[in-house]
Amino acid sequence: MPECVFRNVKIHVEVSLLLLFFAFLLSDPVQTNLIIFRTCYVTLGYAKDECALLGSKNPDNQTANLEKIVEPHAVLINMASTVAESCTSSIACLFLGPWSDRFGRKPVLIISTIGYMLYYVFITIFASLENLSPWYSLICLFPVHFSGGISSYLAVVSCYISDLTRDNSRGMRMGIAEAALFMGVFLGTVSSSYLLAATNYATVFLFSAICCFLSVAFIACFVPESLPHPESEGRFKGLFQLSNLDEMLKITFKKRQNYERCTIICCVLMVIVSVVARNGNSAVIFLFLREKFHWSLQTYTLFSAAGSVTSVFGTLIGLYFLHKLMKIPETVLILVAFISSLNGALVLGWAQNNTSVYSVPFIQLLGGMFGPMVRSLVSKIIPNEEVGKILALVSAAQFFFGMAGSPIYSAIYNKTISTHSEIFNFVTAGFYVFEILITICIIYVRTVYVTTSVTYTRIINEESENCGTVTTDEMVA
Repeated sequence: MPECVFRNVKIHVEVSLLLLFFAFLLSDPVQTNLIIFRTCYVTLGYAKDECALLGSKNPDNQTANLEKIVEPHAVLINMASTVAESCTSSIACLFLGPWSDRFGRKPVLIISTIGYMLYYVFITIFASLENLSPWYSLICLFPVHFSGGISSYLAVVSCYISDLTRDNSRGMRMGIAEAALFMGVFLGTVSSSYLLAATNYATVFLFSAICCFLSVAFIACFVPESLPHPESEGRFKGLFQLSNLDEMLKITFKKRQNYERCTIICCVLMVIVSVVARNGNSAVIFLFLREKFHWSLQTYTLFSAAGSVTSVFGTLIGLYFLHKLMKIPETVLILVAFISSLNGALVLGWAQNNTSVYSVPFIQLLGGMFGPMVRSLVSKIIPNEEVGKILALVSAAQFFFGMAGSPIYSAIYNKTISTHSEIFNFVTAGFYVFEILITICIIYVRTVYVTTSVTYTRIINEESENCGTVTTDEMVA
């Protein structure tokens, strides 16, 4: 199989990751806009001319009031979409993760990406039929439900990187993959509003479908299988075996030395809380900025793009200097990432003008280190043959419990939209305070017990060597 090489570095899943998330962010803000527009004139029956003014830069009082009427309905549709996708994706991940340990990582990557390609084809058709209810957009998600979704894709990407890297380089490689993801987010968000202004809704979704097709083609042509000898017989029979699920749970919760089981469970909990905050925030942030600061889609996409760029540079610079060169452990960098994210949430909650909002991506510069560091930490604790099962459980839990974020934040936002619409940012800050406390507990456990265990083992080895030397001398004498 041909390999994609750039400056003596083999590029594998990073390109696929970039293309896929470019497709997501190219269409996600546009889809939110489309749902609001369709809700306004199809569901609520307002005139198209009035609805077209929603999201404009300088709305009059009538448009601002219409925004408050339409947004709660649009939030419900977005919430239903998020919950449905997260639920099915999480269930599929529980089976596809262990399955990939036996039959290979590559098939899961291809099938998951094909699901999103078909989704964008269907949503293109939906956008072309102008009088369809916005609720029909949920039907377009069916291919994603049956192909594993983003949960399975990201879990297997982490497994793939873990298969091909050593402990000393895994964190940096995870960071590169995270940077590729954020670069896709950046390029997608920058292009989104401009492409919509130059074309229409259907064309934007068609571009996303093409990106997914290119991602599938790249995986098929340039991404080699990471398992040395994947099984080939009984692929379909082994897909939905409940024994795989049972084994995954046993491996995750089995007793380990140095309280490593506690560390794994805490990492899973951190991932769950983090994704609840992130999903909830993403469900309402655009609506909040539209309502309080009268941002247009173009302004929001530029802000989001700035956040992606700073996250890419913050993650790469932080991991290279702090982790690779200065050898700061994963747990400390996770703590730094949460503190950075906490500060950003507080600033956004207290923001009274656009300048304060624009400063948030720079304040959260190091927040992107959390993802690669927590995956690196988990992969170093467990043996290679258990990586797929545990990372699949982490990813499934992340997306299953993460779907709670959208309804929680949507309910909070709808209740406070007329009084204090910024309240959800302080909820996010509370989640990050909880994450910081968990991280401190992990640092304490690993500092006290792991360090003690390593020291004790070294002493035992030294004594054994001394005893062996004495015994040898006596024998010679």
